[in-house]
Amino acid sequence: MWCNTLFLVFLSVALLETVQGQCSGSKKCSTCITASPDCRWCKDKEYSVERCSSKLDVSSTVNCKAWVDPQKDVEAPSQEFTDTEQISPKLIKLKIRPGEDHTEAITVKSAENYPLDFYYLMDFSQSMKDDLQMLKSTATGIAESLGNVSTDYTLGFGTFVDKPTAPYADTAGNMIDEPCTHCSAVHSFNHIMDLTGGSNAKSELSTKLDGLKISSNKDEPEGGFDALVQAAVCQSIGWRATSRKVVFYATDATFHTAGDGKLAGIIKANEGRCGLTGNKYSRSLDEDYPSIGQLNDILIKQKIIPIFAVTTKMQNLYTELSNQLTQLSQVGRLDEESETVTDLIKEQLNAIVSRTKLNPQAPSGVTVEVTPKCNDKIGQEVDGAGCKGVRKGENVVFDVNFRVDECVEGENKYNFNIDVPGIAALPVEIEMICSCACENNQAEIETDSSTCDKRGDLICGACECKNNTYGSRCECDRGKNVNADKCKNPKSGLICSGENNGMCICGQCECIPPSKKGYKRWGAYCECSNYECKRNTDYEICSNNGYCNCGKCECDKAPNGASQVVKYTGDDCGCPISNSTCKKEESDVLCSGNGECECGKCLCKKEHYGQFCDICQDCGPLDCSKYTECVKCVYLAEAPQCNCSHPVDVSAGDRVDTSKLGRHKQCVPIDDPKNEGCSIIYYLHYKDKGTSQQPELTHIYIDRKPDCPSAPNIIAIVAGVIGGILGIGILLLVIWKIVTHFVDKREYEKFLEERSKAKWNSGLSPLYKEPTTKYRNPLYSGRIDYKKI
Repeated sequence: MWCNTLFLVFLSVALLETVQGQCSGSKKCSTCITASPDCRWCKDKEYSVERCSSKLDVSSTVNCKAWVDPQKDVEAPSQEFTDTEQISPKLIKLKIRPGEDHTEAITVKSAENYPLDFYYLMDFSQSMKDDLQMLKSTATGIAESLGNVSTDYTLGFGTFVDKPTAPYADTAGNMIDEPCTHCSAVHSFNHIMDLTGGSNAKSELSTKLDGLKISSNKDEPEGGFDALVQAAVCQSIGWRATSRKVVFYATDATFHTAGDGKLAGIIKANEGRCGLTGNKYSRSLDEDYPSIGQLNDILIKQKIIPIFAVTTKMQNLYTELSNQLTQLSQVGRLDEESETVTDLIKEQLNAIVSRTKLNPQAPSGVTVEVTPKCNDKIGQEVDGAGCKGVRKGENVVFDVNFRVDECVEGENKYNFNIDVPGIAALPVEIEMICSCACENNQAEIETDSSTCDKRGDLICGACECKNNTYGSRCECDRGKNVNADKCKNPKSGLICSGENNGMCICGQCECIPPSKKGYKRWGAYCECSNYECKRNTDYEICSNNGYCNCGKCECDKAPNGASQVVKYTGDDCGCPISNSTCKKEESDVLCSGNGECECGKCLCKKEHYGQFCDICQDCGPLDCSKYTECVKCVYLAEAPQCNCSHPVDVSAGDRVDTSKLGRHKQCVPIDDPKNEGCSIIYYLHYKDKGTSQQPELTHIYIDRKPDCPSAPNIIAIVAGVIGGILGIGILLLVIWKIVTHFVDKREYEKFLEERSKAKWNSGLSPLYKEPTTKYRNPLYSGRIDYKKI
């Protein structure tokens, strides 16, 4: 008990600090009351403390005598249900403050015998020829199906093919007017029969169908969106003001969308206006196909509910299309049998009648959350923003929450509808409280008040300064940074936490409003904001699951600061508390037992993948071990006696041609019982279902010839060994020769270098003796005169 009390006290203190942080720093009454629904303004003239404070701050109540705290105003008059009025209240008018939530209960009655307008829109391409013959034989059955849903019904009929130009149709010769033998001209949309009621509907439909011929086009997609838009917007078709409007769209092909018209040089966007001339769509070659978004908007505006009746191969595509449409829609399978078509119409209409949902058409800036309160006791089930399984005459209650997060200049009034698809629309008017009465009442405003030093006006108890003055009493002049030290953030040392965050005015920080819509900054030093917090991978503040308060994500508050049930945790409020996202709908096992749930996502073990770790390449349908006995049985030619769960074929040749096999998996070979040492090779052919489903095994293929190891070639082995030895020997000799060549070359070069550096002495050796001896005759005293001789 003591712990619980302490926790509540702590929570209250934390909540007070959060709200008070949002309120503090407001200098004007309007700024205060729009900061948070919990903020209020004291307009006392002599109030000396923070004028903008939280309602939770009890201490401030004692000091202030006149609080400005605008309250929301709600007008939602109820109305009696009638044959045409199926929703209550009949309108909702709100006056609320930014960030303030208001929840209103809306009751919708499932009408009995509500008027029904049913328009059969049929694909008239060649592939639907059998469907046309079927339709001719079942016109009466269709009318009876409508009568089972409502006796007050009308029935109409129209056809479509595609734009009558290349590349959608063959333009050679007279192919547009007669694309095939006994065919009608190619057309985008032909309105054949107005919405007709009573017994005349049966006979007129039969008469109209008898004179119709099928048509043809060239490419696979059809121009059905052109026809669907024209059927919705053209009032000449006969739509009634008060009725459930249904278009039965029958086709066996895909569709063209915006941008495809460029193939024919059509670049003008579809305008979504009626273009019928003589019951034929005349602007087909002037305007592009509509986009899915444009189609959705038109269906909502015209209150049209589409039923897509398509063949089996098209069901997934049109189911995805139906999921993208916010308008109520159905998808059914179209068969060749006429009984099935009438049953399909009856089934789909009953499904529409038994579904009740709300479709808010809220403009940007307005948040509308719908919570259906379906009654399980009478078989109702939650279906998105509505209930299904609702019986005729039963009431369904919806809790609808309205919220506008901020005031936008010039856009403080919002008018929109909450649609009940196919039945009615509830008008909603929201007026924002963005200013205080004391700001707009001239009698309460003191011009050039003495309280403001004759330099400002006293409005709601606070001074609004003039002539470049500022301060609580207009006592300061701009341009003079008075008492800047008092504005320094003690943590960062920056004045007002940085020049981009605030300005120091007379010793107090005045925060600069962020330029981005929805962002706020507050605090004594402008240190707090609602956007400087951790973000997820999509760059969403607090993962868009919590409130950013002064750098910290608070997961117990909505992004606008309002309290909410805690559903997420973590520094960025990105981890869901519930582990339901890790479990399949039909199972209570986390991650299928093949992984761990962390932060709302499954971390799969090795070889497993998928959102719930329920897919494995080597398990489930692609577990090769499941098929070994079957493969052996078929391979041993015991096929008639084999118990195989899937088709098994042996290749015509020795091997399966895997290049033509498509997606396949080669299994680990299994032993061949016939041939010792040989193996049987087989493959699993499958369809890939993406990461959300297990692959679908479709076929098993087996190689006709077993994989057997060949006998060793002795001659080749011996020759190889000998050749290898010789080759290695020759290689070693070559290497030795190369090495010795380079060693000798290096030594010779060294010798030459040393010889060039040698220096020899040119003097005579002291041991040297002349090889000749000279003797002189002592008696010889002169030279000999040879002439005398």
